[in-house]
Amino acid sequence: MGPAYGTQSAYCAYQFAQALLSNTPHTIKNIFFYADGVYNGNSYTDPASDEFDLVSAWQELAKTHTLTLTICVAAAQRRGIIENNLADHFQLTGLGELSESIATTDRTIQF
Repeated sequence: MGPAYGTQSAYCAYQFAQALLSNTPHTIKNIFFYADGVYNGNSYTDPASDEFDLVSAWQELAKTHTLTLTICVAAAQRRGIIENNLADHFQLTGLGELSESIATTDRTIQF
């Protein structure tokens, strides 16, 4: 739920996902970005050269581990994120996707 920059929640979620997928038997079915968390999928994000590029890090994690990165379409539209500026490996979806993921997994973790 946290934006890519300005709070630690998105970075902590990224670190958690990275640690979970590194040499453990665990899997991640879906990473759902909601509220200000949708900013993690904005391709126009351009951090300074000495800052960690969280949007690119999410993309690389998704590519490496074949993860689904879903963004709430309603929250995204309210924040100016549409298909034209959606980063690679992210997809716009509704809350139904979140509900299905919750119903078909054994754990849901929120950051």
